[in-house]
Order: sequence, then structure tokens, then C-alpha cells
Amino acid sequence: MIFPRYLFAVVLVLQLNLKAFGENKASTPSTSEEGTEEVCLEANCPQGSSKVQTPEGQENAAELRAGHNEPFGSHRAAEREVETLPYMISPEDFHQHFVSKHRPVLFKGGAKHWPAYTLWEDEYLSQHLGEDENLNLATELHPGMKKDVIIPTCLRCAEMYSRSFVTHLYTGTGETSSKLHIDTEEKLLAVLRGARTVLLVSPVHSNDVYADEADQLGVSPIDVEAVDMDKYPRVANVEYLKAELSEGDLLYVPQMWWRLFRSAPGRQRDVVITWKSRPARAQAQEQAELWRELKTAGKPERRYSFGQWLAASELWVQNVSSAAPRLTCDLQNSPMSLYSFETMKEDLENFNGPDYLDDERCVFDDQNPKCPCNYAPCLEDDQNPECVRYVMDYCLDFEDRGCVLELPQLLNKLRKPEFEKLAQLKQDYVP
Repeated sequence: MIFPRYLFAVVLVLQLNLKAFGENKASTPSTSEEGTEEVCLEANCPQGSSKVQTPEGQENAAELRAGHNEPFGSHRAAEREVETLPYMISPEDFHQHFVSKHRPVLFKGGAKHWPAYTLWEDEYLSQHLGEDENLNLATELHPGMKKDVIIPTCLRCAEMYSRSFVTHLYTGTGETSSKLHIDTEEKLLAVLRGARTVLLVSPVHSNDVYADEADQLGVSPIDVEAVDMDKYPRVANVEYLKAELSEGDLLYVPQMWWRLFRSAPGRQRDVVITWKSRPARAQAQEQAELWRELKTAGKPERRYSFGQWLAASELWVQNVSSAAPRLTCDLQNSPMSLYSFETMKEDLENFNGPDYLDDERCVFDDQNPKCPCNYAPCLEDDQNPECVRYVMDYCLDFEDRGCVLELPQLLNKLRKPEFEKLAQLKQDYVP
């Protein structure tokens, strides 16, 4: 079937105001009727642009450029620390209070009882990996090592995820930083060695991290080690959460959230469990009202905006999270070996074989004659540019939940020139 991967994308006009590609220059100040000076953060202060309002006479260049040429996060203090629990919780509570609401949470010491926490020393890892563990390594977890990882209690529920887990091992020498990026999967990060600092940014700030100006969609163009506040002034608007992880901690990072990982000096060793989940459905009347609200919330300057789709998806999640039914989970206290993984080969030499085929049905409304499920290029390959463009145009016209589930998945990690070509393709879709 088409669209096996999950995700979304709504062509909604949400409560963020998005700027066109390439506009990075700050404009001159203007004075409002209330006596406060509005400092534009976008070229020419277009309608719907982001602004900072400060009392007249108090703003100055230094304040507006706080964090200039400093690491990301220096522009302001964290909005708050990620919520921390000193205990593990049930999958029912985890899903209802955190996953369905895209609410990050840190489980202190949640992985200290794993065999991997004590067994995975250099000699043990070299036997299974056959590589120098001192190097920066990212690899799918070897089948022979999965017995050392205890599936966290909060994940022991097949109803919570739409397909099987994928588990990776990350090792390194420390003092490294990732780019500011998103993942389309839910993520549970377990720190086994070393320490991590993680900054998390809600997708509603996708415009402020310049999602549409990236060379690769899903990876912010901002230099996280030295933010150029002159080039990227809207970073001043970005609120973020902060988590400090030590050995044995588990951190839940919601899908589509922007994340930045910084590792402390010294040996690093992490296990990352990822899975797919889907937002709750809205009642028909509530869904129609939500679409109307999002479509009339602003006036974007671009017809197609990845950042806007990300933000719209998060607004959908937040608006329907209260309607998410409480799960009834039967699987408890199960070892990881009982779960399905991306690759589950009996022959360890071939454990990096092809993924399982996905037999999910089309996620769009197949009763709609214009549904992408009926479009020939999509039947052949859902990543075909003609298919992606058709989906983008279809989602402009129809309030289809499939748009929320699929579009960001199709667009994530596209190079900037590829994304620009999509908008120039000959349009097969007929409104």
C-alpha cells in the first residue's frame, strides 16, 4: 500500500506567521500608538511577521542580539526544565499524560537496572560490534545485544505504537553537539555512559528556527555553536525546554519536536528506542472547527511551507489530545526479544537486511475520488515528486486526516533545491 510511513502534514495556516525563503534582514523600528516601539524581525515587516515589543527607549541592539555568536540557548533562559519523574510509570499513563500530548518527560535512573548498564564495557562491545568503541558510532542494535536491554515499562503496550520499534546504539568520545533537527518518530533516549544536555523546541516555533530556509528539511540552518542573530533574528522568539541527563536516565522526546543534543567530555554510550504513533481523532464537528481556526489564523507568504505544516501538526495534537482514549494494555513485563524490530533476522551475519514490508492501508479518505490513493504515481512510489506535489495540492482543498499523518514524512530531509522543484512541477491535481 502507499504511504506506509506514517506522518502527516496539513496545509493549514496556523497561529505562526511564516516568512518567505531568503528574507533575513532586520528592518527599521516603528512606533505604535500605545507608545511602545515595535522592532521588526523580518525584512520590510510584512503583515504577520514576528516582532518584539519593548517599552519606548529601552530596546537596544545588544538586547535584540542577545546570544549573538554564542551557542544556541544563550539568547534566553530555558522556559523550564523538562518534567522529571524519579520512578517509571505504566504505558497507559505514559501515553495519556505524555505521548498523546507531546509532553517531554525525564525518567531519572530509568535504565540503571538494564544488564546493558553494567555489561557494556569496551571488550564486550568489541566482541559484538567488531569495531573500535572509542569512535563515534551510530548503528542499529545488534540482535545479540537486545537481551541486555529491558523494554521500559512505559512502552509495554502494542496499542501505543503504529509499527515495530527500531533501536540504535550511539557511542562517542564526547564534547560533541548535534544540529538542531526533528525526527518523525517518538524517541526514548537512554544514557548508559557519560552525560547529555538536551534542548527541546516545540514545532510551533518552526518558523523561528527557519525550517523553510534549510538546505535539508528537518535540519535547521542555524549554527548551534555560534548563532548569527543578525542573519537569524527570529531565534530571539524561540522558547525551549532543557534536560540534563546523567548515566542511567531515560528521556522521552516527542516526534516532530526540534532537538539539540550536547555531550559532555568523556566516553558516551546511548541506546535510542524509536517508534511511530498517531494523534487522536477529532469528532467531526470539532475537526471542522479546528480546520477553520487553523486556516484563518494568519496569512503566510508561501503557499507551501514545511515549517507551517510542522506547527499545524503540533496544534492538531494539542487540540485533540484530550480526546485520546485511555489505552488498555495487555503486555507487561515483557523482554525486548518478544517485540518486533526493524530487522529481526535469525542469521546474525545478515541482521542488517531489508525492512519488513508494511501492509497498512492508505491513510487518506479513500471515499474521496480525488484521494491520492487513486493517483497512479502514488500507487507506484509515494516518494515520487509527482505524487508528493499531488498530495500537497490535495491537502490544500480537503480536510483529510491523512494530510496530518503523511506530508511531513514525505517532505522531511528533502534538500532545498528538491523542495523548490516540487512547487514548480506541472500540476496534475484538478481542484
